[in-house]
Amino acid sequence: NNREIVDAIPSNENDEDSDSDAIRQAYKYLQPHFPFPLDPWQLSAGASLLASHNVIVCAPTGAGKTVVGEMALRIAIENNTKAIYTTPLKALSNQKFGEMRKIFGVDRVGLSTGDISIRRGADITIMTTEVYRNMAWRARTSPSLVELIEEEGMQVDVDKLEKSLQRDEYDDLSSNSIVVLDEFHYMGQKGRGSTWEECVITNPPHTQIVGLSATLPNAHRLAAWMESVTGRKTVLVEASGGRPVPLR
Repeated sequence: NNREIVDAIPSNENDEDSDSDAIRQAYKYLQPHFPFPLDPWQLSAGASLLASHNVIVCAPTGAGKTVVGEMALRIAIENNTKAIYTTPLKALSNQKFGEMRKIFGVDRVGLSTGDISIRRGADITIMTTEVYRNMAWRARTSPSLVELIEEEGMQVDVDKLEKSLQRDEYDDLSSNSIVVLDEFHYMGQKGRGSTWEECVITNPPHTQIVGLSATLPNAHRLAAWMESVTGRKTVLVEASGGRPVPLR
């Protein structure tokens, strides 16, 4: 019973930042939203989310790392801010869109995959990783870059650059407090792996990053790198135990 696990954690009134007190608060705040008992590592991740830290979750398939993503979305909503959940494929984004509509309600969840756009500007938007990368890049890049390129006489298609810098009201990430990057283990892989790296580099300073990943051999180094790039404390949470769902 998870309640017994939390009760067994000793309270330390002299240490306001103690892990045990933070996990107790996470249990109190997050457990009521789930019909099953949260694992200790999930509560640990929840405590870090509530403390406004970046979180990287490394867990085997079927261990429940998506629960941490759902926690992050819920925290954003209850703080009256918005959240983004990314997946690497349009098909996965469509699937996640359906799942999150069932959890949070049809009116609160939108979808943006490049080809399809539904309820843009919703409290939660599901999108592909590339779409978020492009949004973050546009939000980070000043249109004055075009003027600089023209002044320096650089060989760049200015018309194309200006078009890429054009924003609409939905490109504004100022109200987005959390982004969940699913399949974070793509980071560093040849090809599309650079997209995840660029998401971290261009991510707005006010936005927490939640990376959901399969097990990684260099997870600690990745967390340290993210903290150095974003300037926000980054916590690595690794699920205990082996693979609960065997691959076939």
